[in-house]
Amino acid sequence: MESNHARRPVIRCPRLKRLARDTEGAAVLEAVIVLPMILLFTIVLIEMSLLSNARQLANYAAFSAARTASVQGVDSTGIAKAHLAAALAMSTISPPQPRNAPAVLSSYGMAEPNKGIKVLCDIPGFETDTINWRRRVADAFIRTGAPACDTGTVDGKTRKHVEVNIIYIYRCNILPLGIFWGHSRLDSYIAMLEGLPFYDVIVQVASQIKSSWRWNVPIQGRAVTEYWAD
Repeated sequence: MESNHARRPVIRCPRLKRLARDTEGAAVLEAVIVLPMILLFTIVLIEMSLLSNARQLANYAAFSAARTASVQGVDSTGIAKAHLAAALAMSTISPPQPRNAPAVLSSYGMAEPNKGIKVLCDIPGFETDTINWRRRVADAFIRTGAPACDTGTVDGKTRKHVEVNIIYIYRCNILPLGIFWGHSRLDSYIAMLEGLPFYDVIVQVASQIKSSWRWNVPIQGRAVTEYWAD
């Protein structure tokens, strides 16, 4: 009687028999399949870590702007100084793009930009090429929106309550994460830049941000400081 169990095919060719038993190369095949996935996961992890660091830095930039505004006030002069404080904080991760950095810094109200950047480069930890840092700070000014400040008062005392919100356009390093965020918020930021009276000075960087929107992600920083004074 024939068995109900399916019979295994009989390989009569000796070479095919050896090939069926041969397991050499299996590890290489597994590595070819698994390693790209591990590499992609690692790249995504690195980029998301850098983005998280940029978010924390944006909050610190907002805090620096809030501290400056609480002392200097929230008039046009105080906002300009708060913007400078925020831009200096974000300059550590800003690319050194603008070639006309002195003109950009002057347009944003930074008096004697060459002298100011030289003072910055004398601070421990910032020692590097002055031209490079000048471009970084100029790029940070363009990528960091002017702080939006809110203050409050109470009867009998002055409440130094300053709430600051800033927008920073983060430039991705490895992956074009802007694809996932879209470009609607980026378009509104570019429209704000185009409305500045000195747009022709910053058009180089603004155009690069607009054309490479997939590599730029708007992030928001927020901070609140307050104290009471007579």
